[in-house]
Parts: sequence; C-alpha cells; structure tokens
Amino acid sequence: MFMVFFSLIHLPGYGQQAAGSLLLSGGTDLARTDAPGVIRRYQLGAELNYFYLHSLSFLGGYEINYNRPNHVALGSRFYPIEPLFVRVRGLVGKESDVALGAGYSHNLTYRLRLEGMLDYYAVSNIFGLRVGIGFLIN
Repeated sequence: MFMVFFSLIHLPGYGQQAAGSLLLSGGTDLARTDAPGVIRRYQLGAELNYFYLHSLSFLGGYEINYNRPNHVALGSRFYPIEPLFVRVRGLVGKESDVALGAGYSHNLTYRLRLEGMLDYYAVSNIFGLRVGIGFLIN
C-alpha cells in the first residue's frame, strides 16, 4: 500500500498547481446528517493549502459552527487523479473530531476553482456535503 501511494505522488502533474503554490479556499456545508432543520445548523470553513508536491498539500484552516464549538483545522489533501482529491483534517478544539473526505475541483479560470466535497466526521459519526470556492496563488 505504501509503495502504491509513494508511486502515485511522484507521477507527473497535469494540474495548475505546482510545488510551492498556495490555494486559499472557503466553503459551506449544503447538507449534514445532523441538521435539525433549515438554518438551524450550518458550518463555514476557510483553509490555506500549501502544495508540497503538485498532488499533495498540507492545510490549515478554521471552521465556524452555528450551534457547536468552532475548530482549528489541520490536515492534508492528496490528488491521486486530477481533479479528484481525498483529504484528512483534524478539527482541534472543544469537541474535537477527525474529518475524512473526498472531493472534486473544477477550474473556472486558471486561478479560480469551484469545489464540491463529501466529508465524514469520524468521532461524531456525521456526513456533510460541502461546496466551496478556491483561489490559486503561484
């Protein structure tokens, strides 16, 4: 398994991001399995990804919750095949959690991206569907 992962991250990249690029993004959850009703539960997030390789980034961010504690997010994204990615985030703070997700990134322009993600929050056993926008900084 480690050998497959190692070989995938060293494949030549076809995406616009290069090693050393930054991706500033923000998003909101459209739906969550713990939502009691419309506008009674929302979550907004912002994050900054640093691309160590074209297909691997490390991220830091902040999650704002309507009726739960806010969190600092630390994690990583991996693009096995552009434009698809998988991500892992640790949500640090009161009621900490681990989010495992997968997403799709659609380039609107060279620098602007529309992203859709599905996250599973392992500790709280919740699924969330998120949409966001990202801005690539080379």
